[in-house]
Amino acid sequence: MPVKSSPTLRSLLWVPSLYLAMGIPYNVVNGTAVRMYKSLGYADSQITVAIGSIGIAWSLKPLWAAFLDMYRTKRFFVISMELLIALLLLGVAMSIPTSGFFQTSIAILWVTAFASSTQDICGDGIYLTAMDKPTQARLAGMQSMFWVLGKVLAAGILISVLDRVRVSQGWTQPRMWQTVMAVSAAGMAALAAYHVFFLPAGSVTDRPGSARQVVTDFVGTATTFFHKRAFWGMIAFVFLYRLGEGLILQEGQLFLQGAQSRGGLGLTAGEVSNIEAVYGTVTLIVGGLLGGWFAGRVGLSRALWVLGLFLNIPHFTYIYLSHFAAAGHGVGYGTIVTMVSIEKFGYGFGMVGNMIYMMQQLAPGRCTMTHYAFATALMNLVLVPTAMVSGPLADWLGFSTFFLVVMLASVPSVLAAWRAPFPLREEDEEALADIGSQAVTTVDDPSRLTATERAVQALAGRASVYAMLNILTVLIVDARILGSLQGQPAGTGQVQFAILLGVVAVKGFFAFRTFSLSREAQAVAGPATAQAYLGNAKGARVATGICAAATACVLVFAARVAF
Repeated sequence: MPVKSSPTLRSLLWVPSLYLAMGIPYNVVNGTAVRMYKSLGYADSQITVAIGSIGIAWSLKPLWAAFLDMYRTKRFFVISMELLIALLLLGVAMSIPTSGFFQTSIAILWVTAFASSTQDICGDGIYLTAMDKPTQARLAGMQSMFWVLGKVLAAGILISVLDRVRVSQGWTQPRMWQTVMAVSAAGMAALAAYHVFFLPAGSVTDRPGSARQVVTDFVGTATTFFHKRAFWGMIAFVFLYRLGEGLILQEGQLFLQGAQSRGGLGLTAGEVSNIEAVYGTVTLIVGGLLGGWFAGRVGLSRALWVLGLFLNIPHFTYIYLSHFAAAGHGVGYGTIVTMVSIEKFGYGFGMVGNMIYMMQQLAPGRCTMTHYAFATALMNLVLVPTAMVSGPLADWLGFSTFFLVVMLASVPSVLAAWRAPFPLREEDEEALADIGSQAVTTVDDPSRLTATERAVQALAGRASVYAMLNILTVLIVDARILGSLQGQPAGTGQVQFAILLGVVAVKGFFAFRTFSLSREAQAVAGPATAQAYLGNAKGARVATGICAAATACVLVFAARVAF
């Protein structure tokens, strides 16, 4: 009788290649492209505004995830997106010699990002539905390792090798970057061809019957996300924890590659790639492993503020490097490698706190997996405006002052970790123990609430929905319009200003609904009942007030450009 291979051995034929294929396009957009534009002479403000805004594509993927189950198979979408990404990266390579290269390539990278996020949705879906849970657990480390390998290859080794070829063969910078993008495209095409033979189809447990059903199910699931007690305290942690890191994420790379005459370190793209994707990746992985061990050893509630310090204090390394560079002392390559590695170690150690907190506090409920996706989407969405503003800030302040601002922005991150609420710490120990389950019964489950509590929970949840819509409008629409105003001469932004005024009316409606629903929740609750959910209503009002202040700042800035 033939001997059948084990599930783990069969999965080894496709899990590594799948997550390698998922890591390559993300890091090409957020790492390789950043270094490409810098090498070709574009300003930091242009680069961070354009690349930072592309991050929206990965943040919004929960909005169309369920629609993908309506047609064909997950395997079909993964392979289709891989082929599309290959063609798009080839398009970037072909656009490099053209006069409108920057605008054309950014448009192509936008489409690449949406294709990559779609590939991520279906790739994760195959991982979850094509294997049993023991096999998933055994391959979890390999899953993340090969995603990181995609970063090492696409944003590290490939650039480093071709940079050496450029020097030895006398290539121009455009020719080198054409080759980088073409090789990345060939890699994605080869992975797609491999997956035609080895990637399983995955499964759909309950295929949606119509788009209307998808929307109805999505709205119902999304609404319960806002029903958790201490919701706004947890959201404040998610928004603030990576505030300083968001500013340094892209600008740190640009500083390493920046001209020494402007206070940068003057490294080549190949040297930056070696540091970031090789030394930085190793220390990041080690930091992540130690951070996870520390959190598990002492408990997240006691470890979180320490993890916050580890995430933010290492930013001082860039202050050290920028002040030495600004003073003209010169910085040795070994010193740069050491400083960047320290910062990446702290990032890996501290980021563990963010992910575990969302898993254990914000996600648990009857839709744990979906709520975790919402939480990670919000976390990534906050990086969009911080990444976009980092370049203009650095251009305006200079590197040495900019990194001082980064340290100042890190203070709210540490405070958020110190004051983060733990509503499930005692009440839902059973739910936390079963966190791997898709559906768990937490203290906020309607089956454990009185009729009054359920009514207040629903009203406060609806108020929070409108407040969140206000926040998303600021983070997505306002940030995108402000990005389009960057670099424009005064008197040329009247159209954008008019759009912003129209958006204010939409925000006004969201604010009106937030406050009216909050008052209704207060009336239903009475003076001494359902206080846990009245806190959500209060948080919704506070968030709306912050959005109003942010809107005023946006309008003032836009008016200065427009008039």
